[in-house]
Amino acid sequence: MLLPNYQPPNQWGFYYNRGVFIINFQDISLENLRLYSTMLHNHYIEVSDLAPTSLYLWRHSFQVKIALDPDYAVLICRYRGSTYSLTPLFSKRIDPTALIQKISAFLRQNNQPVIFRGIPSALLPYFPKDKYRIIPDRQIWDYLYLTKDLIELRGRKYQQKRNQINRFRQTFPFSYHSLSPDDAQGCLDVFNHWAADKGGGPEIEEERRALMEALQNFTLLPLKGGVLKVDGRVQAFAIGTQLNKDTALIHFEKANPAFSGIYAVINQLFVANEWSTTRYINREDDMGLPGLRQAKKRYHPFRMIEKYTIVEASYDGN
Repeated sequence: MLLPNYQPPNQWGFYYNRGVFIINFQDISLENLRLYSTMLHNHYIEVSDLAPTSLYLWRHSFQVKIALDPDYAVLICRYRGSTYSLTPLFSKRIDPTALIQKISAFLRQNNQPVIFRGIPSALLPYFPKDKYRIIPDRQIWDYLYLTKDLIELRGRKYQQKRNQINRFRQTFPFSYHSLSPDDAQGCLDVFNHWAADKGGGPEIEEERRALMEALQNFTLLPLKGGVLKVDGRVQAFAIGTQLNKDTALIHFEKANPAFSGIYAVINQLFVANEWSTTRYINREDDMGLPGLRQAKKRYHPFRMIEKYTIVEASYDGN
């Protein structure tokens, strides 16, 4: 059970008795995701955690619950034994500090420590320092790039990437096209080949499940994908979505490393063919993995989107 006090299998709620504030939580679904997406039109969301497609694709692994109201959206996750709130969204009619206090009360009421994760710096003033501890969480900072940089790869800093792409083009007969449902099995084959060298583990299975959700619901979700084939067989793919009016978000990028330079090629072609009208590309975080961090740094991010973990001052981490 996610919380000890709920009984319906797909819905649980907390009724704040002092006033009329009510939080009713439900599982993420395509229906309430559409309502949530409508609400996002009034917000400029930069953090990848709040993307509607991210919430849906990873809903099982993170046990995501959502509470929607015309004036707010609250997201609660439970991941590997930790229950926490993501960044709440709210209208101008809502007092942010009061909303945060009520989410905190909800967590306490359900015998959970008060933890907020993925909080952008703009919301930090709403967490009083006498009540909360603010902790920079570098491993979940998003990497933001200029779209034109990833397409053009100009200058000395991208010389290595250009060399990799040129060698690939001269060596392998390849083609690129936008992903369609017919490419699903080929993408899964690439993922399985990539995962075989990773030694298993829960993170791999969680990503596999999220990818399968994306491929199975590709036409129902606002996703775009790209496929790179060598000798007619899928050897690389990428999948993303529009995060805000300026930014595309990359969810997946996998390739067969047996083809030297293939990651540089799928990165450039996917952005050039599917996201050339955007200004920025958000490539999510590096999860604190040294290899992934170095790979993302080599593309020279325009800036990092800082996110914070916030805990109640009395919480000792146990």
